[in-house]
Amino acid sequence: MYLKAFSDLVLVNQLKAEDDRAAFNELYLRYWKVIYDIAAKKLQDPDLAKDVVHDLFVELWYKRHTLVIHTTFAGYLYTMLNHRFIDLQRRKAVHTRAQNELLKTHETASESVHDSFIYTELETRLMHRIEHLPPAMRQIFLLSRQEQLSPQEIAERLSLSTQTVKNQIQNALLRLKEFQLEK
Repeated sequence: MYLKAFSDLVLVNQLKAEDDRAAFNELYLRYWKVIYDIAAKKLQDPDLAKDVVHDLFVELWYKRHTLVIHTTFAGYLYTMLNHRFIDLQRRKAVHTRAQNELLKTHETASESVHDSFIYTELETRLMHRIEHLPPAMRQIFLLSRQEQLSPQEIAERLSLSTQTVKNQIQNALLRLKEFQLEK
């Protein structure tokens, strides 16, 4: 195609000014494999790497009108990728802390009958709160937690984007966290 002769800068400018999908596709074809290889090596999870690269290019498309690139386009993509890695580490740390808190709560609850009763009551309230989540959010959250499906598997099952699934899970967790803080 004729776009292969254009520099990254020209393609980015076409993308910003004209919503040029062909320019976006050319940039994608030039860089997706390199970005994927970096992500796969760093994450040690090919499926997660695919999700990260997909989300990165989706974000690039949505932010195309406001792109401000002070380096090469490859450098810009690499910076975006590093931000994704940081976000993943933060989410993993939050998830680990939440799991540890849940384990600690469970261990403490099992120490006595009274504590066990309190734990059961809290679990009942939590399930009640989950039941009152919006239907789509509840379905996604339960698929994630009860069936332990990945966001990509849920997205495929429900014909949604992976980012939508991730957002719904995050919003459900925030609502449930607010419920916990109310106690």
